[in-house]
Amino acid sequence: MKAKNILAPIIEGVVVGVIISIVMSIVGIEATGTQIGIVVASALIVTTIASAISQAVVKGESPYKYEWAYTYGENRIVVIAGLSEELYINDELVDKKSGIKLKAELEGQLKTGEKVKVSISGGMTAKCELFVGNVLLEPIAIKTP
Repeated sequence: MKAKNILAPIIEGVVVGVIISIVMSIVGIEATGTQIGIVVASALIVTTIASAISQAVVKGESPYKYEWAYTYGENRIVVIAGLSEELYINDELVDKKSGIKLKAELEGQLKTGEKVKVSISGGMTAKCELFVGNVLLEPIAIKTP
């Protein structure tokens, strides 16, 4: 994140923290200076992280992006998982699913008519299983975040 992009969420965090502290005093919640400092710092951290995540989502970028590459005969098959899951066969996008989910299924077809099925699962770490017909392929290359 560039320096000028960091300034806005920092200011937002401080403002949110101060507003929360003011609301706490208005409704009668007593807090020490340390507790108010913790509220302001917490708001700063949360808004900075939320801003970074929202910027990544808007740009379609994922801080966690996985890529698996396979070969089958003369075919190159690539699966990418991040904020969306994509299946490429010979550099052509053949299936794409968007959104954050714990499991995604992708399908495609080789020029020979053989079906390609992909299952991507996981949370903080992702796992990809790719089948051509009933044959489970092993990736020749894996890129992880």
